[in-house]
Amino acid sequence: MACPEMNARPARVTQERKLVRTAFDHRRLALIPMEDAMESTTSGPRSSIVQVDGIDYLRTVVTTRWLTPRDDLAEAIRQGVEGIARRGDTIVVTEKVAILLTGRSIPIADYQPGRVARVLAQQVRPRPGSRGLSVPEKMEYVLRHSGKVRLLLAVAASAITRPLGLHGIFYRIAGGLARDIDGARPPFDDVLLPPLDGEVARALCARLETSLGTGVAIVDINDFGGRVRATSEHSLPAGLLHRVFADNPLGQRDQRTPIGVVRAAAGRGTMRPPPAATPGAMPTRESRST
Repeated sequence: MACPEMNARPARVTQERKLVRTAFDHRRLALIPMEDAMESTTSGPRSSIVQVDGIDYLRTVVTTRWLTPRDDLAEAIRQGVEGIARRGDTIVVTEKVAILLTGRSIPIADYQPGRVARVLAQQVRPRPGSRGLSVPEKMEYVLRHSGKVRLLLAVAASAITRPLGLHGIFYRIAGGLARDIDGARPPFDDVLLPPLDGEVARALCARLETSLGTGVAIVDINDFGGRVRATSEHSLPAGLLHRVFADNPLGQRDQRTPIGVVRAAAGRGTMRPPPAATPGAMPTRESRST
């Protein structure tokens, strides 16, 4: 997921010209035609096994076409895991895609940064591969929703503790919104992606489980860690999923791998019972229409 930090946002392309989508390949900034990004996939599903507490878990990472806010989240997941997921599995979807496909992204133009946001953004030292709150528009969003006093306190505490070798104090004080807000970088440079509220994420997982017929989890995992935002009733536990996906097999940026499927490998451990109301295999679009 790590990539060179961008110091300037790529130039916007007018609607009269061919639409493009910016994307990182870890070496350079590339421009991919939107229609190619939406229709093509680089590879099929990739599977691997990871062991946690003596139990092997099979993880399958699903490559999708380029998903847009026009896509339905449940249907996009269903199409992605068809022929892969089965009863008792846990389907994992990235929070970023969940935000985009449920209409919760925010145009970055709605948060023009003021003087305080610009000054505070200049004080942020993001880790490699991230811009964090060094993006003034992100800082402006957090200022409006978390409060100026809290952010100023976080900056002051960070300035005092950083020379002592204590890192991460800023985000501990600034809170989860400051730590987890995404967007404002390719390929989502024109939107902000605030993290899902816990109750919202749990309700979304529950609806997806009902629709898909198996456990669902929404995750925000990166190369530096992350968190499981919420799980449905029949999902594997959040703590276990965090360990199963600790090496970030879903990736980031332009990999188009926002969905994963996990189960205990054959003969190793047991899974939670599947939803009782879902007989047989996972429903496909055809079976739902009959």
